[in-house]
Amino acid sequence: MQTWAKRGLQTALVTGGMMMLGTGIASADENVDPDSPAGPLDAGVSVPVQIEDNAVGTPMGQHDLPGVDREVSTKPVTDKVNEAAAPAMEKAQPVTDKVNDAAAPVTERVQSAADRGNAAMTQTGPHTEKAAPSAESPVTKATDAGADRLPGPVSESVPQADQVTDTLTQQAGSTDARQVPEPGDDPFMGNKVDTNIALPIQITGNAVGILGDAEVHSDSEQSYEHNSDVSTDGSSGGLAGNVVALDWAAPVQISGNAGSLFGSGKSTGSASQDATTTGDVDTDGSNGAGAGNVVSPQLATPVQVSGNAIAWFLGHSETDFDANSSAESGGYLATNGEGGSVAGNVVGAPVALPVRAANNAATWGGDADASGSSMVDAAAGDDTSPGMHDIDSFIQTEGENGFASGTIAQPQVASLASVTGVAGSWIGNAATGTSGDRQAGGTASDATMTAGGASNTNGNEAAGSGNIVDAPVALPVEIFGVGGTWIGNAHANDHVNSTEAVAGGDTLTPGDESVLSSNTASAAIASAAEVFGVGGAWIGNASGSAESDKLVDAGGYNGTLANESSGSGNLVQVPLATPVEVFGVGGSWIGQGVGEGEETKEVIAGGGGSTIDDYGFANANLVQAPVALPAQVFGVGASWIGNGIGEGEGDTITEAGGDATAAGDKGTIAGNIGFVPVSMPAQVHGIGASWIGNGHGTSSNLTDSMAGGDATTSGEEGSIAGNLVEVPAGGAASVFGNGANWIGTASGTGVNDVVSEAGGDSETVGDGGSIAGNIVSADAMPIVSAFGNAASLTGVANGAGANFVDVTSGGDKETSGMGGAISGSIVDVPLTAVAQLFGNAATVGGVANAIGDNTTVGESSGTTTTAGDQQALSGVDMQRPIGVVAQVYDVPLALLGQATTMASNDTDLTVADAPIDPIIDKQITGSELPATGMPNTPYFDALANRAPELASASPMQRSATPTAAPSAPELPAAPGMPGAGDLPAGELPVNGLLPELSGAGAPELPAMPAQRSHVPQLPADPTQGEFAGALDDVSLNGVELGGTDMRSADFGGVPSAPEVPADVPADADALQGAADEVAVNGYGLGAFI
Repeated sequence: MQTWAKRGLQTALVTGGMMMLGTGIASADENVDPDSPAGPLDAGVSVPVQIEDNAVGTPMGQHDLPGVDREVSTKPVTDKVNEAAAPAMEKAQPVTDKVNDAAAPVTERVQSAADRGNAAMTQTGPHTEKAAPSAESPVTKATDAGADRLPGPVSESVPQADQVTDTLTQQAGSTDARQVPEPGDDPFMGNKVDTNIALPIQITGNAVGILGDAEVHSDSEQSYEHNSDVSTDGSSGGLAGNVVALDWAAPVQISGNAGSLFGSGKSTGSASQDATTTGDVDTDGSNGAGAGNVVSPQLATPVQVSGNAIAWFLGHSETDFDANSSAESGGYLATNGEGGSVAGNVVGAPVALPVRAANNAATWGGDADASGSSMVDAAAGDDTSPGMHDIDSFIQTEGENGFASGTIAQPQVASLASVTGVAGSWIGNAATGTSGDRQAGGTASDATMTAGGASNTNGNEAAGSGNIVDAPVALPVEIFGVGGTWIGNAHANDHVNSTEAVAGGDTLTPGDESVLSSNTASAAIASAAEVFGVGGAWIGNASGSAESDKLVDAGGYNGTLANESSGSGNLVQVPLATPVEVFGVGGSWIGQGVGEGEETKEVIAGGGGSTIDDYGFANANLVQAPVALPAQVFGVGASWIGNGIGEGEGDTITEAGGDATAAGDKGTIAGNIGFVPVSMPAQVHGIGASWIGNGHGTSSNLTDSMAGGDATTSGEEGSIAGNLVEVPAGGAASVFGNGANWIGTASGTGVNDVVSEAGGDSETVGDGGSIAGNIVSADAMPIVSAFGNAASLTGVANGAGANFVDVTSGGDKETSGMGGAISGSIVDVPLTAVAQLFGNAATVGGVANAIGDNTTVGESSGTTTTAGDQQALSGVDMQRPIGVVAQVYDVPLALLGQATTMASNDTDLTVADAPIDPIIDKQITGSELPATGMPNTPYFDALANRAPELASASPMQRSATPTAAPSAPELPAAPGMPGAGDLPAGELPVNGLLPELSGAGAPELPAMPAQRSHVPQLPADPTQGEFAGALDDVSLNGVELGGTDMRSADFGGVPSAPEVPADVPADADALQGAADEVAVNGYGLGAFI
């Protein structure tokens, strides 16, 4: 209680001193009026300008432009605004002034009075304890510090100190702490508006030649830094302590550029620029209404236009320049809305977005060359402070015991717009990097962006509090190492790129015993849109080569709690990892285009999610829909009257989401999970195509794609709790290693190594629950690929592809519904669909060669385990797998040319822990359409080889067999005939007794089923040996055959079969109608023919 008493007595003594602090010192050379009061507005815009080493070439010679080095600021304007507000502030505090005057004579005795007040308040018991402030404001901290500096004993000069402390004690005993405002002199209740904007401008080292020559060399540096922390307090106040803080660092660099028109311009050197506008925000809205809220956009947006060469008509421009731009903005945001109403809420919007055009060469009717390097660095909201569990956090607040308090909204963006190392010409020559003897060095670009970080809040025992809306986006957009021309030459070679973009982080918000609190919605987007290593020509020559190393990371883990709550602790996650890119592509239209690209990329979106609840209502439900979908085109060469050559090599990792964990034990509509992870790489690479010319594509692909993870929840003794609905889709779609042409040559060579995983094992429990712990799943595994194929009209086409694919969708599923109703059941419909076309060649009048090597491994769903009383519709296990597999490979088709193929296939597919076989597994070898002769297949060859079998067949066999019936349907295969005892009394299973069909004129009958392999070959006399008695109860044309010796039997009216010559005609017309008059057990055989 001593500290509180000190504040009550000392505030009046130091209020005047606090006013002298003003708005603080903004810079070392700034004049501050000690009598000006602190204002609610601190708006600062600074524009430092640096202009030097620029020149213009004219027919009169080179003219160096004058330099400028100064700073333009809005500070004088904002100072006047605060001065104008000073009278109003002074009029608002007459009471404070009187207290200051009355307290002046007794300053030396305050400490003694405070000691006596402490003793008196100690006797007041719990009421004074209740009155103690829950948080220290900057003002009270300052008064404490001022009292510590007061001189020695003062007790003798305060004869009425006891009365003063008694009065304070009585007030403290009758007043709640939430209603006691902190002493202060701010009529604006601690509300603050702070802007900290820096716009440095750097224009250096530029050379422009117009009807003349200009050449400059420059090494320049520019730096600006301003920190503007905001600290205020709105605790126990109304509409108090709110902060709007804008920090923006936007440096602009225009350096090292060269331009020309009927002349030349040349620039060399370097430029470095950095701008910092940082500032942390600390406020407090606890026990307040509309207090302690923060809105803080934090922007770091450097603009760099440096090292570019631009040549217009009959001009020559050349640069060799290194540029560096850096921007940093903002800081951490900390507040508190505990026990408040609409208090302690935070909107933090850090944006790190460099915009860059560097080391490019462009020309129209001239010549342009550029080399050098570029670096950009942007950080927004990169500062942190210890938050919950001492986790370093960008945003931290609390909404415990509050209403609509402690909520966080945080869009966080780390992005990039960049064009570097690009050569473009329109009737001229342009080159970047190494290009023969035109340049000695390459080009390089580097970028780093960071926005925001981890955040935490608290919604325990609150209503509509502690919620989080999280939207981190990491998205660099880049074009580099690209050469393009229209009637000319453009070469962009040897570009090296490195990019890192990180946005957001983990979030955490507990919300036990709350209502509509601690819910989280997170949409993390990690992507990269880029084009690099491309050469494109339209009547000319173009080339581009580049290599790239990239890390893109957005969001992180999201966690919440909601025990014994209602409508709280729910979590929605939609992380997307979707890089989109084109690289290593060469294309031409009447010319030559060559592209080479190589990259290593890691793209990560979001993380796992966890929400735990018991005894709750509509709590702790989780929806996660992660998508990992890299879409890439690389290693493609295409031409239309010319040459197109593309080479690409990619190593890509994409991850979205993670494990999904929830719990809804003893709850209602609690702990349920909706899980839709999708992993589907879609890639086209190693393609060569030409119309009239040459197209060659080569590629190597290594891709790992993962979405989601295991799903775990629980709904024991709950109602509509702990259920899990999941639709994982793990697959792969790829087209690679194909070549196609019309006239000319085309080749495609590709190696494809892909691992794709969606979801994982699923586990829940619904024991003792109602509609609890059920699993409904449809695990999809689509695999589509076309590789190693070749197609040619009148040219030469080659396709070669090696495919290694490993796909997993879903996993094992386990639950239990013991003692429950409609609980613990599993309904699982895993679906696998595989379509692959590889190692096929087709030509009309050219040459097509194809090689395809396939290794495909896939696993969809897994085992299911459950337990429960099925009479209570619990523990039901229903798994219905569906699998469709179609593979066509090793098929050569040649009409007037030559087609050759070579293919191998190793496919291992498992659905619901059981293997599946292809429905279509087509492999045909040899030329199907020869240039001369009739179409041919192995079936025709097999039938021709078996034609002589008819000559050795017995008369009975021939008479009963429709040997020559090309228009008749195939006889269906029949099950085995173990013996006469199994034959029906009334009819004979004719299909089983008919001999094998032979003859070149008939299609081949399907092979006998495997179960007939034990049946011995028919002897010359079918009534002897193992078949003795087989004809009992069988009649032929009314004659009983049982016990008959076939070699000596006389069938009377049975017509004899016509003699069959040794050389059977192909159509076998002579045998037509031979069985019309033959009847077995009264059934005529002619109907079967």
